Amino acid sequence: MLTAFTAPESGSAQSDFVACSDQGLHSNLSDSLCIRTTVDHGDMPNRPVELFVRKFPARGEHEGELWLIAGGPGESGASFYADMDFFRTTFPNYDIMVPDHRGTGYSSKLCSPEETADSVAGMALAGEEWGSCFETLYADIPRANSFSQRNAARDLKVLVSTLGSKKKTLIYGVSYGTSLALEYAKLAGSAIDGLILDSLTPAPSDPLRDLSYRSHTTNQVGMALLEHCATDSTCSLGKDAIETYRALLKDLDAGAEIPGIDQVPNGNLRQFLGLLLDVPAARNRIPAIISALSARDPAAEQLIENAITSVEAYWGEITQFQQATSSIPLSAIISGSEFNDRPDLTAEVLAEEKSALGFTSPLPSLLANNRFPLYPSPPKLAMPMSMPPILILQGTMDPKTPYDSAVKRGALLQAVAPVAIFTLVDAPHAVYLSSQDCLTESLSLFASHPQEVSSQSCTPANAAITFP
Repeated sequence: MLTAFTAPESGSAQSDFVACSDQGLHSNLSDSLCIRTTVDHGDMPNRPVELFVRKFPARGEHEGELWLIAGGPGESGASFYADMDFFRTTFPNYDIMVPDHRGTGYSSKLCSPEETADSVAGMALAGEEWGSCFETLYADIPRANSFSQRNAARDLKVLVSTLGSKKKTLIYGVSYGTSLALEYAKLAGSAIDGLILDSLTPAPSDPLRDLSYRSHTTNQVGMALLEHCATDSTCSLGKDAIETYRALLKDLDAGAEIPGIDQVPNGNLRQFLGLLLDVPAARNRIPAIISALSARDPAAEQLIENAITSVEAYWGEITQFQQATSSIPLSAIISGSEFNDRPDLTAEVLAEEKSALGFTSPLPSLLANNRFPLYPSPPKLAMPMSMPPILILQGTMDPKTPYDSAVKRGALLQAVAPVAIFTLVDAPHAVYLSSQDCLTESLSLFASHPQEVSSQSCTPANAAITFP
């Protein structure tokens, strides 16, 4: 088990970084430097927020900083740690800067001590901690509402300007981190040399921006997988893949007892298979699972267990780090306030919608009957007259941020910036996890000559659709 991290004292300049006290816990952290710095934007007097930043020094001649912006909302910078060697090898002349958003990781939390490392369940909430967390949130609603995307962007502006070297600045955002990076870019003006957007969120005008419809995006990708299966002679479901799955769901909804279904978490097959879409090795097992369940084959139990093992191994690389636990309160507040156009959505309406789908996401359930203190979504910041070069990295089988929506948003951004779209064929969400073999050359070129990167496509070996 990882021991608690002792953060360094607050600081405000690059020279204040000190050796991280958890360097010895993982080889990827062995030379990392850490800082905890305080920000106060003036609209929350006497309520400063502490932000944690970890730096991985450049291995070559220093040219600037690459800031890795995690997704969520609710994820900390620890989501990048397992793949740090990839980033350091690809960007050898850049210090890799990894902040924890306010409300995540080792930065100030919404609920303290409930979300801190030394609480009963560590940074996760458990048991009675939920009650005391809600008490904390409602005791100071203005503070809870200050943990917004806009303030996170303002935080990033302070961090880049005070902790950076004033040389080149590249921003790499993932998922929600792409939305945050674009928000920051509107505040930062010409301070950025390039934006890399991995799994780009839909534009504010895109209906799929509304997270209450996330299951519809997930279902679209799941059905695309079954369509692929129907045309692949190696797929066990055959040409009637979609019809077979719909018949299985009809039986389950009618209460049929099917061998192996008790191995599915909470018995929710739609959500279980939807979650498998994020993990290529598990995703490719979906047709075999459906086939075995449909045939009432006892082998379904082992197939489901194998898929769960694949998922645990995939995400286990990230969750091994203590600060990797996502903040549910932060996710619920930002998602409910800024990315939900149906605030009156109920669990009953959601259940009816999901019954028509084959693959679903747990996220809409977090939005239905949201009991967290929400805030009015702030007015949108104006798009600047010009922006730095933008490279969009997007998987065609992304069950969270749709490929088509990313292309549409890229077209909108072309009005103010040079935009290139790197299509990762069959890759799921967060392509840096599955597509490193395709990305290295283009990312290296973008670091040195961002204007020269053009749109292209590649099929990552680790994301290929095959049917075992």
